Amino acid sequence: MQQNNPNLPVINPRRLLEESGERALADLLRGTGYVIQYGMLRDLCHVMRSGLPWLIEGPRGGGKTALAEALAEACNLSVFYLQGMEGLTLADVLYDWDREAQTQWVRQAVAMGCGFEEARAGQWTREFLMLGEALAAYEMTAQDCAIPILICDEFDKVSEKIEDMLLQLFARGYAHVPRFGEIGVRDQTRWPVVILLSNDQRHDLSSPMRSRCLYSWLPPPAPREEVRILKARCPQTSRLLLAKMVKLINAIRSLPGITDKPGLRESISLLRALADEGRSDVSIDEIELHLCFLARRRLDLENLRKSLARIEVMMEGPNEEVERWVDELEEVAR
Repeated sequence: MQQNNPNLPVINPRRLLEESGERALADLLRGTGYVIQYGMLRDLCHVMRSGLPWLIEGPRGGGKTALAEALAEACNLSVFYLQGMEGLTLADVLYDWDREAQTQWVRQAVAMGCGFEEARAGQWTREFLMLGEALAAYEMTAQDCAIPILICDEFDKVSEKIEDMLLQLFARGYAHVPRFGEIGVRDQTRWPVVILLSNDQRHDLSSPMRSRCLYSWLPPPAPREEVRILKARCPQTSRLLLAKMVKLINAIRSLPGITDKPGLRESISLLRALADEGRSDVSIDEIELHLCFLARRRLDLENLRKSLARIEVMMEGPNEEVERWVDELEEVAR
């Protein structure tokens, strides 16, 4: 668990939405540099009002994880993070008992004159219960008025067994721990903000899991949206560099033979690198020196090198739409 910043105020996104509306929530996210698409903002508001987990699917590099992290940063929420992978266990997700501490407790209690059965009964207390990331998030909201956020990244990599472990928690807000009782909170308006992120590649999530969530598909941003996002993420970028970056990325995406097309993540990383180098303009020769930001496979890298002349024509040539979108942002900035 990553604790929130104690020196900053905590904002309850549900209360903010109720009191100030959707625009306030979007503005809060924009303050972190995240420009949320309208459809995703609408779905986020439904998630806030319902308290249900939010399943977001979409291609890699499209901003899924960034959205969850931006919400946590904007509201200064404590973050519980569960990385989807093979080998996750009940202890990682829900709970486990500290067996060594329990054994020591029983021995000490018996040594002090306690009956063995009574000593054994005393070991099943909260003191010896170690919570996994998911259940710990629900316990925090049960004990604290500030809600945390639970981010389950690459959730399509978890096993069906892990999915089954989470069904009760996501449906009811609590889990039953044998010999101990319930942990969590029944009041749905107090559930943590739960965001499940999936590239929808490893395995299809089960129908019972999907039925417990509100669902969104996060598509790659439209070119005009991408201009706004890049400017928000890299506000120090010059007008010329921003326009060339958008034309460059769209030129690469139009090329045949590129298996992994660069997404928003690649665009932001390259633009930040160029801006940090103090560039206000960029040539195709300089782009060639930065191809490691754009290629994700050997053949893609080779094809990019072979296509540099074609990319240069599109990057340096006029594009009235892109130029207009960049100019609109410049006008707003003034």
